[in-house]
Amino acid sequence: MNMEADDVLLEQPVVATALVAAVATAAYVGVQAVLDGSVDALETVLFVVAFTLVYVAGNRYLRRRESEDATDVGTDTTHAVEE
Repeated sequence: MNMEADDVLLEQPVVATALVAAVATAAYVGVQAVLDGSVDALETVLFVVAFTLVYVAGNRYLRRRESEDATDVGTDTTHAVEE
């Protein structure tokens, strides 16, 4: 993972969430403009909210899982070799 991006996510989660929403907005508006020739504001808002929620929830899940895996490494005895 990008360590600088990790720092922003941990230290300023509101800024990181706003950045994700801004990028999602720009991408979706661009796709709408190219494909339809017009931009539907309600559709864009719904997409941005859904995308941002899924992105943030997925990121939190992966961080929690990563921290649980890190704590489980020291207690794992399934691969112990008996002599």
